[in-house]
Amino acid sequence: MRRFQFRLETVLRHRELIVELREQSYTTAQGHVLAAEAKLSELQAQYREVVAGRPGGTPGVQFDASEIQGRERYLETLQAAMERHQRRRDAARIVAEQMHAALIAARQAREAVARLHTKALQTHQALIRQIEQNALDELALLRHKPTT
Repeated sequence: MRRFQFRLETVLRHRELIVELREQSYTTAQGHVLAAEAKLSELQAQYREVVAGRPGGTPGVQFDASEIQGRERYLETLQAAMERHQRRRDAARIVAEQMHAALIAARQAREAVARLHTKALQTHQALIRQIEQNALDELALLRHKPTT
């Protein structure tokens, strides 16, 4: 009996490697998205905290113009940083979506070759079974053949 050899084995291994690389790229891209979202939520929390601490809501608190001006500049800086991180997050999401699409395409390409492999293996196994059956039939025929 001959051993099964798939003629596209190197193609199948190559496509499996590509799938692994695409999975790594997608995971990295998702990590960038999560990091950007975490930084953005941190900035938003800091912004809310500074806004909540603005003076003037309670009587008896004196106004300090330089402190107010500094706080307002800081709030503007936080807003600019939040906008910048929102753009980074959006860009990271786009990259993650592209990586996901590439991963899906790589999986589909691998599965196409894997289906060819399965079909070729099934054909080979059927051929081997047929050869074995023919050999058994011949043996049985020789055993039960009357001698003349």
